[in-house]
Amino acid sequence: MTLCVAWIRQANGTEELVFATDSTLTGGEKWDHGIKLFELPRKDCLLSFAGSTARAYPLILNLVSSISFDKYLDSPSTNIEEVLKHITELFTDLIRKIVKEVISEDIHELRNAARFVFGGWDWQRGLFRVWELFYSKEVEGFLFKEITDDGTKTRFYTFIGDAQQDDFSEQTKKRFQQLLIDEDKLDSKLDMEPLKLLREIALDSSIRAVGGSLQIAKVYKSSRTEFFGITWPSSDSPPYFQGRKYNQASKPPVRYLNPDTFEIMDMDLPRTIKLDDEEIYGSHIDFVRECYPNGEVSETISERDRLRIKSILKEVAYTQFLQRQQSIGEELEE
Repeated sequence: MTLCVAWIRQANGTEELVFATDSTLTGGEKWDHGIKLFELPRKDCLLSFAGSTARAYPLILNLVSSISFDKYLDSPSTNIEEVLKHITELFTDLIRKIVKEVISEDIHELRNAARFVFGGWDWQRGLFRVWELFYSKEVEGFLFKEITDDGTKTRFYTFIGDAQQDDFSEQTKKRFQQLLIDEDKLDSKLDMEPLKLLREIALDSSIRAVGGSLQIAKVYKSSRTEFFGITWPSSDSPPYFQGRKYNQASKPPVRYLNPDTFEIMDMDLPRTIKLDDEEIYGSHIDFVRECYPNGEVSETISERDRLRIKSILKEVAYTQFLQRQQSIGEELEE
């Protein structure tokens, strides 16, 4: 089982479409490192699944390959509805080719083993849109149902599990309503509240089929996506990305979220630096002072200045390394 959540985040005067899921795969075993959230070759949409990995993965891999080699579907000028239709037709064609080998198995149960959440930015209508894709026994194929509205409501969110766990999905939605009531946000726009509940469920050891680190990605109005890592299970824990654990040296170059606050953690920029020896920063010293007043990083530092500071610190570290190597060589000669 999986628990997917999608919602429109409305914070700081902006809107973003956010997808998130857990990382647990089950089916006679339990593995907390499965990828469940996918970026398609075109960068204005996301896809996630709930249900059987054996059913979902072949469909998704076929989808990624088909879009990669289709210039029309891969073009950002092609409306997202065209991609939606392609997914539905492709999935239908593929599952109709399933041949059951166990007499007692029902072919419709095999085909219905996974459902999908697909969404992105519709540039023609100027809206974020999300659909659920599911198998229909009546048509022997996949259908889609839009679960976003026309943009007139205060907020949008949805929690989706697999077809056999609809009760769990409904219970989750009720728990989320209670979370909003407890935080006095029942009538407020959403920020990162859905992630709080997903984290709570993923860390609940009594819920076997939902667990592992969270996988999170956003779609922006600029028709691009961004995937995030997370330190798991707390802000003091190692970084995870797409269900996998990394160390500080090997972690992918993405932004990471703090699971306690769901704010961005700048794991590559030190919070404090010493400015006692100003010579080591050379001509950069005035800029470093601006970014680190009183030795602490400024709360308003821009992304561009962050990148510049990182470059300066790498330059300083390399210079000090060369000086150290030269000093060791001189000592050996003596």
